[in-house]
Amino acid sequence: MSPRLSRISALEQVPLFEGGDTRRTLEDLVVLGRGLEEAGYHRFWLAEHHNTGSFLSSAPDLLMMHVLDATSRIRVGSGGVMAMHYGSLQMAERFATLAALHPGRVDMGLGRAPGGDMRAAGALNQGRVIDPDAINTLIEETVALLRDDLPATHHYASLEVQPRPAEMPEVWLLGSSGQSAAWAGAHDLNYAYAQFFTGRQQVEIMNHYRAHLPESPGTHSDNPTRGGRDGIHGGQTLSALCVSAADSREEAHEQALVAADARFSLRTGRPMRFRDPSTLDAAYRAEIERYLERDTSIIVGTYDEVARALSSFAENHGTEEVMLVSYIDDVEVKAHQYTELASRLL
Repeated sequence: MSPRLSRISALEQVPLFEGGDTRRTLEDLVVLGRGLEEAGYHRFWLAEHHNTGSFLSSAPDLLMMHVLDATSRIRVGSGGVMAMHYGSLQMAERFATLAALHPGRVDMGLGRAPGGDMRAAGALNQGRVIDPDAINTLIEETVALLRDDLPATHHYASLEVQPRPAEMPEVWLLGSSGQSAAWAGAHDLNYAYAQFFTGRQQVEIMNHYRAHLPESPGTHSDNPTRGGRDGIHGGQTLSALCVSAADSREEAHEQALVAADARFSLRTGRPMRFRDPSTLDAAYRAEIERYLERDTSIIVGTYDEVARALSSFAENHGTEEVMLVSYIDDVEVKAHQYTELASRLL
């Protein structure tokens, strides 16, 4: 039996499979959100992608409302909202509004990447050049507006975020490097590591993050593995991992070919596509099979095997929560996979 985890969550990039229906795919988010909630998942995040026919997650805050309205307990968040495309007050107001409508259930995951190509970034920002320092400033301002602690000398110090919910959103920084971990810790933000994206995670990265957290009486200094006074301050960690689990290893392997096909296309400069493995020709399928054998970013196996791998990962990497990502067209099969893993992990 796998060691139990205190929390598991899920991330959805909303892939559109070849031949799939856009509205059905978006409506499936409600089916999945309800299934995750029933299975005991702690949070459900929606990603942000632009200028791609592969993903439908271009407006995470709108998708969040879609899921929040259809569920009652599970936390729903952005995984993440790409800060460079928004104003600080805009982000603070939108997420404060969500939190006012759904108290205690809203997460604000902030990303520093563009979430698409530079042409899309130019259209989203109307040609403005956004450099890394400016993105950091945007995030700092957004968080300070939510915390209501902008310096008195700041140009926006007199601004008021409304509505002012009783409980502000939990604020997370998304990253995949030691630099982002240190930055999140120094700015007292919760930290989410995208292991599914890089395929690797240094075992010391979460300790590196915690080492940069500010010491404050009554918060994470009392217990370095738990969160602070509230979710708007740092101390919580999670790692997002790609999984393909089923009753048999053969079924899980077949299922994983979808993710392997998409990832292989991305890495070889081809358009990313999500399609049924049965549609692949024999030569290309063999190439994908070889790629899957090398790809460390996808955890493939029976439910028991994947659950053990996730438990071991969490223990070895000092991650208190794992967030699962998978690419399955049939929402009922995807929800069943997550339910089976939850029964072994929670």
